[in-house]
Order: sequence, then structure tokens, then C-alpha cells
Amino acid sequence: MILPPDFPQFPQAFCEEPLGVSIEVTETPSRADRFQALCELSQEMALVEDEWSIYRVVLEVARKVLDFFNCAILLVDEQTRELVIVDEHGYPAGTRGMRIALTGERGISRWVAVNGEALYVPDVRQDERYVSGVPQARSELAVPIKIRDRVLGVLNVESDKVDAFDQDEALLLQALASQLAVALELNRARAELDRLTITDPLTGVYNRRYLDRVLPTEQDRAERFDRPFALMMLDLDDFKTVNDRYGHRQGDQILVAFAQALQRNVRSIDAVVRYGGDEFLVVLLETDAEGAGKACERIRMRVVEALERSPAVPEDAKIGVSVGLAVRNPGENVDEKLAEADHRMYSEKRRTDESRDLKDLAQVR
Repeated sequence: MILPPDFPQFPQAFCEEPLGVSIEVTETPSRADRFQALCELSQEMALVEDEWSIYRVVLEVARKVLDFFNCAILLVDEQTRELVIVDEHGYPAGTRGMRIALTGERGISRWVAVNGEALYVPDVRQDERYVSGVPQARSELAVPIKIRDRVLGVLNVESDKVDAFDQDEALLLQALASQLAVALELNRARAELDRLTITDPLTGVYNRRYLDRVLPTEQDRAERFDRPFALMMLDLDDFKTVNDRYGHRQGDQILVAFAQALQRNVRSIDAVVRYGGDEFLVVLLETDAEGAGKACERIRMRVVEALERSPAVPEDAKIGVSVGLAVRNPGENVDEKLAEADHRMYSEKRRTDESRDLKDLAQVR
């Protein structure tokens, strides 16, 4: 932690326990209140399951234990190498979402994120690294949000008073940042685990577990707003023949190409699900019978074209796509509609097979 020469040194116990678990409570009421707030934060963090709520809890606790003019949580965007203000208290409207390049030379928070160390500036007017955001700001304290040596972001506070923060407040802010880091890491781990449980590992689209979760939700929403949605079942024709001739590795590549083509050609609000084997389902939200029919033909045409161009499909392989469509209107049973789409898809598949057999027979004669 980079501090002014005359800033009181931290007790060794505090430096060794960044999570704040060893903070010593004295008879001073303000310290007792602060320690209690940290304990409550730990309990609340265990119950919070989304990042936005985590931000809100941390800012609320910060308001209880620290005297500041404004406070911000900034997280690192690894793709753009920028700090993003994800939440704040006290800053002007429009501050949330602002970005700070980590490649620059100025900015207190930028310095903390790059160096992974806390920084206290008693008078920001005297520090050339400071970038003015709020004219009233006089002192700033910023600490890294870290997991081991990995910096997730920065938690900072500003005051409209010169040299406003003391040793206890520096410790408390670091304790908040440490608990925030752990909460973010756990939340992201839970989110990744949840994503894996609802994602098909081969194709990357949703799996049946996701379908079991989303269909009841969409059915309830459709009932509430009196809106239909459509179920489009798709299956690759002659896929078993391709698998037998070219091998399962080649077949897997074709399935991936099929899934990617589907994803590219549906709306962002629609869901692509691997229903089983080479059978896929597209859930078309807010779509009536007319719209579903048009979408069905457009998607089928573009997917077939994509497969014909795909390097995953051997040149001499002829792969078609059979489709079955059903529209679920308010009041109708969604499981019955799934079965209807599946039945129609297999009916089309049989007609395609029969038509091909007749052509083969004609050629033999």
C-alpha cells in the first residue's frame, strides 16, 4: 500500500489478514459499529447470487463504516483492458458504465489496478496522476479488489476534505474490497457452473436441462401477456449414414457446424437447444403461426446453405434438414406442442426418405 510518509503504519496483524478477520475491536463505539457492519457484510454476501446485488450490499456497508463524498466500484474488462465503473454512490448521473484505459498514464484507480497496491492521496490537487471527475474532491483512497495476485478491479472513495481518511478507514476499505473480491469470484464460479450444466459440451448450445428450466417460465410469461411462441424441431437427414461412412469425429464436426448455423440465423431472444443426437429445437418467442412459418423456411434455407459451404461437411455427403413446427397459443399444453413439433419433423423425414427411395428405384429401372 502506498501511503504518505506521515500516514500511520498498520499493525502487523492487519497486514497479514486482508479479509479483515483479525480486526481488533476496542472499546471505541465507532470501531465496534464498523466491525459489526463487516460481520453483517460477510453474512449477506453468502446469500447474494447476482453481481448487481453484491455491488449494492458493498456500497451500503461502505456508507455505514466510512465517511466519504463518493464511492465507486470499478472492475477490469479483460478483453478491452479497461476499468469499468459498475456501480457508485455520490457521483453525477451517467458515471456508471464509464471506462478508464489501463494503458494510460493518469488516474488513481488506474494506478491501483495496474500495480495491485492501495494508494492514498491526501490532496488530489497535489498529485499529477489524479484525473478530475468531481470538482469538490480533495482526497482519495483506492484499494485493489484482488484474488491472490489477480486484480479484479478497484474500490475507491473520495472526500471533499483534505486528508480525510485515517488508518482505520484504509483498513476497512481494504477489508471491504477483499470481501467483495471473494464474493465476485464465488458468484462467477457459480455462474460458470450453472452455464456448464445447461450447455451441450459438444456444440455449445443449450441442452435439455435448460429446456426443462426455460419452457415453464416462457409458458407462464406467454399466459401473462397473452402471447404465443413457436417450437421448431430440426433433424439432419441421413446423419447415421454420414457417421457410419466418415466416422463419429467427422459427425461431431457436422453437428457443431449445424448448431453454429442455427445460432447465427435466429434472433438473440430465441433459444437453440440440442434436443438429442442430431435433433435440435429452436424456441421462437413472441411468434405466431404466420411468423413462425416464415421464420422456419428462412432458417432452414440458410442452415442448409451454411452446411453446403461448411468445411466440416464432406463434398460428396448430401445432408438435408427435416423440420417440424408447432405454435403454442395461450392455454395450450407446451409438452403436447413439443410432441407435435417432433411428430411433424419425423413425418417430413419419412416423406423425404420415401421420395429419395422412389428416385433411386426409378434410376434402377
